[in-house]
Order: sequence, then structure tokens, then C-alpha cells
Amino acid sequence: MMRDDERGGTAVVLLHGWGAPADDLEPLARALDRPRTRFFLPAGPLTEFGGGRAWWHLDLDDRSMYAANAEVPPGYQPHRPVIAAREVVQAQLRTIQERHAPDSIAIAGFSQGAMLALDVALAASPPVDRVAVLSGVLLADSIPAVRTARPSKPAVFVSHGRDDQVVPFHGGELAKEILESHGFAISWHPFDGGHEIPPAIVEELRVFLFER
Repeated sequence: MMRDDERGGTAVVLLHGWGAPADDLEPLARALDRPRTRFFLPAGPLTEFGGGRAWWHLDLDDRSMYAANAEVPPGYQPHRPVIAAREVVQAQLRTIQERHAPDSIAIAGFSQGAMLALDVALAASPPVDRVAVLSGVLLADSIPAVRTARPSKPAVFVSHGRDDQVVPFHGGELAKEILESHGFAISWHPFDGGHEIPPAIVEELRVFLFER
């Protein structure tokens, strides 16, 4: 574990899924732990039933929240809850930069947290080096950033279970295809399973974050 006054190293921000507690991904952080690495597990700003947290409340009728392709929909208006959640995480990243000056920053998330992690990485304010999308999709709010020309792009890890009954597999597959078509380097990891992070994916994620 790095001392609080120690600078440099790698910072990894892990974003939990909808309805989960802030420390839901603590076992993932322990599994990925290595020297000169700090993990941050921020809590979603909203409370859900049962005491869990969320980055935005779910609206099952609002399918326009998810990108259907690489085009900005006609008359599209940003979703305020997504923008608010993005700003929360961006503020966390800036604080990490100021306090710890890490050599590299990665952000990863599961489910709703995966969607937000990708959105924040694509916004690049501040920039991150790597992003991991674990059982997530590409948000419509992220499309303008996907299409923005930039000198460098974050490396992207995408994993998704073929039998996912919560966030359909096609959503992860589509995110991978859209990002690839816009020049992002994708590490694609489909697996036989549901809405989960199996041990094999944890190992692939460790390699992606620290050995590539």
C-alpha cells in the first residue's frame, strides 16, 4: 500500500453498478492489487432502495439513453443525470491528480459503472490512460466524444457475458464495434456467463491494466 504522501504510481478508479454499495468492487481491487498502485472506490451520488447507490436512477422507458449506433440522434439532448455523474467522477480524477500525481490513471466499472467509466474516459477531461468496461454499454451521451478527433485515445477493455440477462450481450458487442470503427484499441473479452466478473476476466483485466 502506498503512503498518502507518496506520489506517482498507478491510480485505478473502480465504479460500482446500480444499486450496489460503494465498496462493492473492493474484492476486485484486492484481486488486482500490486505494488505502487492505489485504488479508489467512489460512491454514486444517489440513494436507491435498500441503501445501495446509483450514478443515475433507472428509467426503463428511456432506451434512448443507450447508443444505437455512432450517430448523434436528431434533436438529441444530453441526459442531465449522466452529465452530473460524469462531473462527479471527473472531480474525483482531478483530486487524485492533485494529491498523488500518479504516473498513469485507469478507470473501470461494472454495469452502470462501466457505462460511466467509458463516458468519463471518452470525455478525456482529465484524460485517462486505460478504461475497462465490465458488462456495460456505450451511452448516447458518449457519442459526441467518440467522434471527436484527438491526439491520443485511451486503451479500452470490454468484457461481457453471452448470457447476460441484465445488460444484453449485444450492447457490449456494439460498444466494441463502434469504438473500433473510430480508431480505439479494443481488448475484447466475451465469456460464457451472465452479469458478472468471473475470475478469468479478473486475470485478463490485471494483464490489461498493468502488463500492456
